[in-house]
Amino acid sequence: MKKHFKKLTMKRITYLLPLIMILACNTTTKKETSISGENENMVVQEVKEDKPESKKVSNSTYLCKINGEDWAYTKASGIVSTHRKTKKRTALLTFKKKLKKGSESIQLHYDTDSKALVVASLQLKFKNKDGKLFTCYYTLNPDNKSRKPQSTLSGTIDLSNTAAASGTAEITNITIDFEKKNLLNPENSTVTLTDLKFTGIGYSDIDKLSNAFKK
Repeated sequence: MKKHFKKLTMKRITYLLPLIMILACNTTTKKETSISGENENMVVQEVKEDKPESKKVSNSTYLCKINGEDWAYTKASGIVSTHRKTKKRTALLTFKKKLKKGSESIQLHYDTDSKALVVASLQLKFKNKDGKLFTCYYTLNPDNKSRKPQSTLSGTIDLSNTAAASGTAEITNITIDFEKKNLLNPENSTVTLTDLKFTGIGYSDIDKLSNAFKK
């Protein structure tokens, strides 16, 4: 009986031993896989932390395109006033762009009676033949229109809001006033403004302020 029992016990152990080893291997594999997966997650998280999402930070507002390039301003203001001699009321909108050195500006004059754009004045920075930026002046008004037959301007203004102005403008082929020969790129002697729209530009009515001050 003892011998028979020993034989049975040995057979059971012989059968069970491979099964135990398989189970042990599976358990170890699961643990290693789990640990490996956790490590992979940790690596992925670390990579994500090293590459945060970039955010575009800008304090400028898009206004228009100049020769196909976007132009944005950093400050805008408006003044409505009456000319002393002609008694015409005009609205002057000024858009300034701050640069690392100096600034650029676009000034638009509107007739408040017709609401039409009548004068455009630009100060833009372009490179001269020495490779340095210098200020280029572009002006289009009734006085010099005959000397610039290829230049045109159009646009309207809305002053129905007594505190903020909105409007449009399009200026085509406005030529530089002087120093054309100093430009590094001759193409910059003529500029075209397209897609110019503005809204919510605060303005002051000088006449109303003066009357209020007199009371």
